Amino acid sequence: MARKTKTESLALHLIRALYDSTGGRPMQWRSLAGISEGGETQEAVHLAVDRGWLLVEGGHSVCLTDAGRQLLHGV
Repeated sequence: MARKTKTESLALHLIRALYDSTGGRPMQWRSLAGISEGGETQEAVHLAVDRGWLLVEGGHSVCLTDAGRQLLHGV
């Protein structure tokens, strides 16, 4: 099993926090400050978007995709 990178671990943490914040309900948007500021948070969000786990709107609002919600069943 491949070791997770720091960016991937942060992306999974963000997904878990978003899932918890929304009660796991689909299409629930939340604001995530710091996305547009760069750094580790932005990298983690981009990774999650690239993998189909998150949607981003307006540069600061995030929403879990069905794939992101399903991912948590294996984490």
